[in-house]
Amino acid sequence: MKTIATIFLVLLVFIAACGGPQETTTTAPDVSTITIGGMHPLTGGGAAYGIPIQRATEIAVAEINDAGGINGQILKIIWEDSKCAPKDGATAARKLVDVDNVDVILGGVCSGETLAAAPITEEAGVILLAPSATSADITDAGDYVFRTAPSDAFAAKIAAEYAWAQGYKTMAIVSENSDYAQGLRQVFRDNYKALGGSVAIQESYDPKSSDFKTIALKIVGVYPDAVYVAPQTPDKGLLLVKQIRENAYEEPLITAEVLIGRNIIKENAELLEGLVGVEVKFDEDNTKAAALLQNYELKYGEAAPFPAFMAAAYDNVYLIKDAIEANDGVVDADQIRDYLYAVEDYNGALGSITIDENGDPILQFDVKKVVSGNLVVIR
Repeated sequence: MKTIATIFLVLLVFIAACGGPQETTTTAPDVSTITIGGMHPLTGGGAAYGIPIQRATEIAVAEINDAGGINGQILKIIWEDSKCAPKDGATAARKLVDVDNVDVILGGVCSGETLAAAPITEEAGVILLAPSATSADITDAGDYVFRTAPSDAFAAKIAAEYAWAQGYKTMAIVSENSDYAQGLRQVFRDNYKALGGSVAIQESYDPKSSDFKTIALKIVGVYPDAVYVAPQTPDKGLLLVKQIRENAYEEPLITAEVLIGRNIIKENAELLEGLVGVEVKFDEDNTKAAALLQNYELKYGEAAPFPAFMAAAYDNVYLIKDAIEANDGVVDADQIRDYLYAVEDYNGALGSITIDENGDPILQFDVKKVVSGNLVVIR
């Protein structure tokens, strides 16, 4: 027994000498952290663009921290899954505001989640800076609400003008029941009719729908010159296009940016051949954009699927960084708000960014067409 006790005592001494659970005698330098929030769709159909946009955001965060942070402070983002849904957007915002006490939230990605979060962040005096929420209603969502994505009021107007210029006298409109898609539908319809066009049918579908045969048959029944399709997510949009084509409608399809993600086109080139989409004008060869897109492809093994929105998300991080640095490293939502309203000709990955008195960016658009699996600018 004495021998066993002796061995046990020796082991205890050895463990203590080796450190075991003891505190180390050297401590890392105390580096303070700036914590902000992020709300993107990270699951569900919206994750197709939520995750790439999140990744672009994190690339900017990593660059900033590798370069010494913000006035020596490390930047950290607390992420919440807003699921491209108003209910989840409100929940995410409430958690980030009330529990995490952030002064800035990057997001949302979808219009519905952004509009649901806006009253919460506005009441709390928290900055909400969206990279890809395009509903026209966001323009009046609050004094602390900003975005670097263009309003549907412009994108759908461009689509309507393109359709009329092509000689399409009758159109069908198919849209998802979401803030984003319904905003596009309304602006496209109003502008197209104002030009003299006739809307043969308008059909909307529930986000949970997967059977569009009835809609497709209605389109074939009136056989318009073209169809404007406005899905919220790529998965539903692809199903819609597939079933329209399967029911022998062969005329042009026009859309917004959701269905012209580069990876979506690559994986569905034959189905999407001839599809025309409208997205913000974006020079992928400008110095900052080229570096971001190259870094993304090297890190994730794929081309950036939504480069303009991803560039906007990347720029948003740097805009917040610059705003905080302008305040000597102190995070103050009112100061950041004032800083953002004063942004003019900011040289970002997205290009030159100016923010107007409504917190909206002033940007231009391209009309693009899917040709042999590639996007070609046609206007």
